[in-house]
Amino acid sequence: MRPLFIPLLFALLLVFYFCSGIDLIDDYIPPDVRITTPLSSMTIGTSVHLKASYFNNVGDHIQDASIKWISSNSEIITIDPDGIATPHKEGVVELIAQITTEDNELIQDIIRVTVISNVKLVTDPVENEIVENTTTSPTIEILNSISEITAQTSYQLEINITDENGNEAVPSKLLWTSSDEAILSVDQEGNINAIASGMATITISFTSSNTVFTAQNFITVIALEKDSISSFSGNLVTKSGYTLEGSFTLSKTESGLILSLGEDYKASATLPGLYVYLSNNNNTTSQAYEIDAVKVFNGSHSYTLPSSIELMDYQYLLYWCKPFNVKVGEAKIYD
Repeated sequence: MRPLFIPLLFALLLVFYFCSGIDLIDDYIPPDVRITTPLSSMTIGTSVHLKASYFNNVGDHIQDASIKWISSNSEIITIDPDGIATPHKEGVVELIAQITTEDNELIQDIIRVTVISNVKLVTDPVENEIVENTTTSPTIEILNSISEITAQTSYQLEINITDENGNEAVPSKLLWTSSDEAILSVDQEGNINAIASGMATITISFTSSNTVFTAQNFITVIALEKDSISSFSGNLVTKSGYTLEGSFTLSKTESGLILSLGEDYKASATLPGLYVYLSNNNNTTSQAYEIDAVKVFNGSHSYTLPSSIELMDYQYLLYWCKPFNVKVGEAKIYD
């Protein structure tokens, strides 16, 4: 048995030597709080539920961590303890996620958000608004007519009514209507809600001395452009004596995440037990998500990931020699 045992042991040691290339370093990494719903702009009239995750000094995701949310200017955006951000006026603001670590260290993540208006005001109301019976008192006009509004937002129209003497008046009954409630709805206080893309007319009217006085606002509803990141791309880097290179893209789809490797992908087919992982610590596969054993060593291919994994749940893509627990290569998914 001995003559067979010694060559086998030598072969295993040789494989370990070539597989490793480098020695493993300590698993410690700086603790990190990460806003995982990044955005750069918000539209007045909408709200966004921001989420953040805390990863400790070995990259473990700590569930239910006590994260504090801060807005640098609450006149522009307010954010509640649950991370729901609501814009109020145009401007630029920093939204901050903070946490105190187990070592009593305060760490934070910051995103810079620009708030944009949800409406386009009419610079010349006469071009947009029809006012009937303007030569006969009383009169009615919309003071803040708009030409556009973003879908899924709201806006308050304001009016001015004068009586036959030119004095401000408040009729006993006003009637607000929309030409298409499926596009733009309005209540009897003049609050309009943009529902879907299209065009609609808002009409305000009242009756005096058997005469109907009317003002109208023609409005285009435009689609809400959602500002969100749907993919990250980068390049694999070898951390061993073996070939590992190529581009990758991690993208979010309706059914979940897809990890795609490009045509330029290459990996050494002689590696024993090569696996690919998602991890928050590029020094270890402990607490990492094991995607699969590597079966393709050249050219484009992809992996479909479970819908439970979010786009920013992991920061690293790792290629690992599983039998000997040694890193072969890596890629940083995002900063």
